[in-house]
Amino acid sequence: MSTRFDAIVIGSGIGGLACAAALARHAKRVLVLEQHYVAGGFTHTFERQGFTWDVGVHYLGRMGPGQPVRRVLDWLSGGTIEFASMGEVYDVAQYPDAFRFAFRRPAQTLVADLKQAFPASEADIDRWFATLSQARAHAQAPFVLHSVPKPAVPLIAWLKREGLRKWWGRTTAEVLCECISDPRLRAVLATQWGDYGTLPSRSSFGMHATLVDHYLEGGWYPVGGATAFARGLIPVIEAAGGAVRVGADVVRVLIEAGRAVGVELADGSRERARHVVSDAGVHTTLTALLPPEWRESEWGREVLGFEPSASLMSLYLGLEGDIASAGASTCNHWIFQTWEHEHALWQDPFDQPEPPVIFVSFPSLKDPHHTGNKHTAEVVTSVSWEPFSGWQNTERGRRPEDYAAYKDLVERRLLERFGRSFPQLAPLIRYHELSTPLSTLHFTRHERGAVYGLETTPRRFLSRALHVKTPVPGLYLAGQDPCSPGVAGAMMGGVLAASAIEPRVLARMRR
Repeated sequence: MSTRFDAIVIGSGIGGLACAAALARHAKRVLVLEQHYVAGGFTHTFERQGFTWDVGVHYLGRMGPGQPVRRVLDWLSGGTIEFASMGEVYDVAQYPDAFRFAFRRPAQTLVADLKQAFPASEADIDRWFATLSQARAHAQAPFVLHSVPKPAVPLIAWLKREGLRKWWGRTTAEVLCECISDPRLRAVLATQWGDYGTLPSRSSFGMHATLVDHYLEGGWYPVGGATAFARGLIPVIEAAGGAVRVGADVVRVLIEAGRAVGVELADGSRERARHVVSDAGVHTTLTALLPPEWRESEWGREVLGFEPSASLMSLYLGLEGDIASAGASTCNHWIFQTWEHEHALWQDPFDQPEPPVIFVSFPSLKDPHHTGNKHTAEVVTSVSWEPFSGWQNTERGRRPEDYAAYKDLVERRLLERFGRSFPQLAPLIRYHELSTPLSTLHFTRHERGAVYGLETTPRRFLSRALHVKTPVPGLYLAGQDPCSPGVAGAMMGGVLAASAIEPRVLARMRR
């Protein structure tokens, strides 16, 4: 096969860029194709009227110097991506009855604060953190199954069966009820489920334990904003003879003699390579990029049986003035209207006057390179897909008037909700713009606009269908679906895909 590139990566999210950079570190020429006009996926930024927002990066864990995730990123980028600590407090949870709890690093401080807030539950709190520690020993089990050579999968699954069943095969709610008797304490300990997009009654405890552990040593933010990822990784790809093209819409994977050999783009052009990696999400890969018969395969049926994670809406705010003095901070705020997380999904903004929960972040305060008095905030909430489903086949920029009216209503209600929580900040708002699940669907093609990809349930993590090496020879999966949601999870999903193509990548990770 005569090709200019050793591999083609579809999608320039952190998973795709990490995969390409890992291969580039071993002298592989990789072509990354991105349908959007800017690279980065959920790690890109956008600007309006002098305000700049991150699309999907609010904080990362384990990014301190020398920490495991940071070491991987430093290798990929050559150490060009810097991070700033968010300080002692990384998350603040607010619940009804004016209850407020600050998540502080390190872990022993968090434990002490929880015991002070819930003095009757000291033994339960110890039991919870002991359980987290036990689960940590099995944190990598599903991802090992998704990345080892396929002939070894049955043996590894058998060896790890107890850890998989006990920690990844049970729900977060099950383990919380087993450890914690106080329902309010259970709610506080479940606060961060929004970071992976599946309610505690359905999410795998292994996912929740991994997420909690990820932030126990605090939160970190990329210096210069989320665009730092593309800015640090693309030069590595290009230095090895690769390229990153934007506005390059892949419409199908080319299959010859049963093997993936390249891709076809919307303009009719074709690119060929021995290896093709999809960072577009496994659902999109099956439904939009592969021949229809693969949807009817055993692999296809299992993958398409997974539900997407929660749909999200984001309200981007531009503020002007001294926002720190008016109540903004570097930490994130989880603001709940209910103690019951199972009621935390905004079912229909038309009938439900306000969201049960909002997540508020102030990215401009987290970035030490930010200057001036133009600041930004993001208000995020989980929402049911159903109210938006009737418009999914309409075109962005040309959607009907009833959608515009509905979007305007949602935007006003989120503005009102933000104003009640941050009354001194509301007068400083100079710009606002709402992103709905339809926006996510347009830019990423994620089913139902699910930012976090597939459901993070026990059946997802116990499934063997999400191996980075697909049943289509020459086709691999990168990003969060074969690994886990979030920047770190998607990055590691990209590295695992690269290791399936070039085994020296995995050897490098073990150092």
